[in-house]
Amino acid sequence: MAQEEKENNAVVQPRRVISLLGAATETLFRLGLGDRLVGRSHECDYPRAVLSLPCISRPRLDVNGSSKEIDDTVRLRSAAGEPIYKLDDDVLAEIAPFDLLIAQDHCRVCAVTPSDINQSKVMACANVNQLVLKPSTLSDCLNNINEIAAVMGVPERGIKLRATLKSRMDQVRCLTKTKPIRRVALLEWCDPIMSCGYWIPELISIAGGTALHSPPPGGSTPTISFQNLLNSKPDVVIFALCGFGLTRAAAEIKSSWKEEWISAMKKQTKGQMYIVDGNYLVNRSGPRVVESCEAISEALHPEIQGHFGHFGTDLLMSFDNAMALANEGKHTGSEKVRPEPFEETLLMEPTSISTSPATEETDGNTSDTNESPTECARKQLKCLETGDIKTAFAFNSVANQARWCGPERFRAVLNSHDVFQRLLNEASEVGKCEERDGVATVIVSLPASEGKDRVNLIWTMVKEKHEEEVVWRTEKVGMET
Repeated sequence: MAQEEKENNAVVQPRRVISLLGAATETLFRLGLGDRLVGRSHECDYPRAVLSLPCISRPRLDVNGSSKEIDDTVRLRSAAGEPIYKLDDDVLAEIAPFDLLIAQDHCRVCAVTPSDINQSKVMACANVNQLVLKPSTLSDCLNNINEIAAVMGVPERGIKLRATLKSRMDQVRCLTKTKPIRRVALLEWCDPIMSCGYWIPELISIAGGTALHSPPPGGSTPTISFQNLLNSKPDVVIFALCGFGLTRAAAEIKSSWKEEWISAMKKQTKGQMYIVDGNYLVNRSGPRVVESCEAISEALHPEIQGHFGHFGTDLLMSFDNAMALANEGKHTGSEKVRPEPFEETLLMEPTSISTSPATEETDGNTSDTNESPTECARKQLKCLETGDIKTAFAFNSVANQARWCGPERFRAVLNSHDVFQRLLNEASEVGKCEERDGVATVIVSLPASEGKDRVNLIWTMVKEKHEEEVVWRTEKVGMET
């Protein structure tokens, strides 16, 4: 009782909360605060009790399409500077008033962002406190728990929950520390093929593996070719398709991967291929990073499969077993329960992709490039600063150029974002660089100036082949927390 009084006196506790991030929604329930939620996003589907709450956001794309169709639509909307999600002002007006809104500014594809919120007429008129989370690393994921607990006025609950989660991950580390380190290709998407980034390489490390084709912790997820994936000689391949349940992921892999790809990868891994429920595990930054770490450890080490109770369930299966279920037409694993998307027309049509200078992806184990990632990032930044958009655009990777469709769309998107806009007229500083397996991250800083805070950006870069040279190209850019 005394502890509860201490928590109650810490801050004025929000009583009517909207969460626009699934990880935050789950954290609120784990903290015993689920009864304070009055609204959720379309991504918030766990625990199941949350589905009874009003849903105040909807996607602007068909989330039931194929992985390629989803990627194409996201790419086009990004290139046009259009939001991926939209708040439902009618529902917001019905549940008003509310005193806290929790959102994220980490991935515009995964969940609603502040820029999406700003387009809401209801939110523009509401004076509501916002907690904006930016989970990039495993430490960020755990820190978010403390941030949510603190803003809700129960900091001690956050400390206890974090300690519990850390203890469980320490158990995974202890169990796997004497086992052979496995080379792991964890794929977050299958068409195009995307490896893993952000906190996921850290989970793989704790589970006793080394993540292939992944940037240092906190870096963005890169796009890779199948040949590069095969050339990296993974010991284990784990499909954890973001937002896809187990059998949906299996069906998607079957339709988008060639039979010879699957055969070649089975031969390379000696059959150690697995499919994970990528909606329930791996891709969420909340408390289930622990279950994700446990499941990954079971996939990496056959001798401990079943130890944590995940292997052989709807959360983690062998590739062949998951495929067999999909072929039978069965639906297993969790799926997001989303409302129908807003029926809207894209403001742009696909255009030809400018790829000058033309590049192609290379094996991450190629010989050294003539220039370092830092030097290439510095050149691209100089082009942006001086207005040479065409050359700056050419420093993007093939996959990144495809997202923007052309230099002018690239410029338009930069101009639509208050931070990225600064790259067009302010001198930036290039700092620390880390490189691993043909993927590098470079810290780029925009210094503080009158009325503007210092901002650090994470430049994720990949090796590609340009004519006869191997060069570094920009794959993605995100903000450091």
